Amino acid sequence: MDRDGFFDVMLQNELRKLNTHLPKNRKTVRELLAEDSPNVSTVSGEKVTMKKAEIEALSAELPESLRDKVKLPIVLLRRRDLGAGAFTLLGDSSEEYALSKVLGDYNGAQTDIRQARESPKVFYKPQVSELMRRFHSLIVVGFGLSE
Repeated sequence: MDRDGFFDVMLQNELRKLNTHLPKNRKTVRELLAEDSPNVSTVSGEKVTMKKAEIEALSAELPESLRDKVKLPIVLLRRRDLGAGAFTLLGDSSEEYALSKVLGDYNGAQTDIRQARESPKVFYKPQVSELMRRFHSLIVVGFGLSE
């Protein structure tokens, strides 16, 4: 193994250790609303507990059809390779659409969101701060590498 390959393996191992707080599995908004104490397990086996009031507030802003598609917690990965304060969403187009709608960044139809952008949406620190302020228990931040 060359030095670069060794460095890449070391970096991936360190990232794995840094990200043990990320959810092992996620649940839909509708599933979490049905729970008395909404939570999911992390990679390390801990529990991430989400505030029901925040789930209800997010749900109220989503179209009915997304309540079975958007999974929580929302995972945002810090991406230094994309610039200062840049994050990408670890999720699908339903979650990208939901966050974009909540932030007021996108007013088109969900089916058009991928065509509207050439690459996955990058969220920046002010947007992440807004999401954290409104939905603190629903957002988990991890550390990512370049694609």
